[in-house]
Amino acid sequence: MRSCISIIKFMWLMIVLNMLTGCWDIKEVQDINYITAIGIDQEDGKFVVYTQMMDFSSVAKSESGKTDKPAQVWTSKTSGKTFDMAVNSMYNSAQVRTSWSHVSCILISNNVLKSNVLTKLDTIGRYQEIRMTPWVYGTEESIEQLFNVPAFFNLSPLNTLAHEPAEEYKQRSYVLPLRYFDFMSLMTEPASTVLLPSLSVDNKTWSLNQKENPKLTINGVFAISNGVSKGLFTNDKLTGLRWLETSTKRSPLPITSKNGEYAGVVVLTKPKVRKKLDIVNGIPKYRVHVKLHGNVVEALNNLNKTQLEKLVASEVRDEILATFKNGVAIDTDLYSLEHVLFKKDTRLWKKINKSSAQPIDPDSLETVHVEVHLDHAGMKLLHHHNGSLNPANQYETDP
Repeated sequence: MRSCISIIKFMWLMIVLNMLTGCWDIKEVQDINYITAIGIDQEDGKFVVYTQMMDFSSVAKSESGKTDKPAQVWTSKTSGKTFDMAVNSMYNSAQVRTSWSHVSCILISNNVLKSNVLTKLDTIGRYQEIRMTPWVYGTEESIEQLFNVPAFFNLSPLNTLAHEPAEEYKQRSYVLPLRYFDFMSLMTEPASTVLLPSLSVDNKTWSLNQKENPKLTINGVFAISNGVSKGLFTNDKLTGLRWLETSTKRSPLPITSKNGEYAGVVVLTKPKVRKKLDIVNGIPKYRVHVKLHGNVVEALNNLNKTQLEKLVASEVRDEILATFKNGVAIDTDLYSLEHVLFKKDTRLWKKINKSSAQPIDPDSLETVHVEVHLDHAGMKLLHHHNGSLNPANQYETDP
């Protein structure tokens, strides 16, 4: 009998204890500041840190998917002798707890990129709340202005290029977006050039009710070698970069005939790239082979398939060479050809780097071979060649 009473008492005790359990230290969503972007700058020898956060009502989707009012965006600006000290200054007026686990954009100013970048980002890699997946950009413009550029249809800044560049890249592949973990990996890889996308503001393309409506755009890359930026290369200096990037999904190319008239436009996809190295009298010589597939989206004359493929291959090759020369002009290896030498012959790479301040020169790229296959021409037919099946779609000459 006593044992039964003891068991009943024990059961009641367990029930009461279970009722008492709970998350006493839980924080409601509205009681936390969620940082969505970080900007890093330097002024007068001090670090300047910008942050961006927004109202959750602008992030949550309504039934229509859009809101009637513009999204509210808060930005902060604090400074300190180090990056961490600048961040801690923000807490003085943060009002409530601040969470860094939702950061999806890191913006680095040109002032920071001019010197050893790795030492200035040390805090980001050490703080446990910040993930390694944010998109990373450089900029020459005002970080505060970039953080306040509105999205379309009054949506939140999370729907802008700064926070989600992947979808736009799938439709027009020009400058490959870069995540923080890839950025840090490439920064520590010898003989590699990090191509950091440059974020800018486009004030001319879009308007709202006949008034300028600024939008974010990627206007080029900062080429970073040995932890220091070599400078900004604008998009017009990078036309050949997309053809040596295997991640290219879709990139348009206008075609010009021999008489200088536009012959049409093709879209090229999924380049297959091979970089080969020959050592000639102790000097590295590089050969690049690119194979592309594509389709015709506009044909302005009666060129047949073989003629178009030959014109496209010639145009791609010219763009690859032009971009290479633009980099060499300011001692920059935009295609990371030097990394091929580092992997194949590290001893020779070290020897060249000790004896020469410019491992890559205009004669380093010996051959560029381009092969193009146009698979279709949309809903219209494209004339085929009339002669024999010769490899006329290949174009290869010395630079």
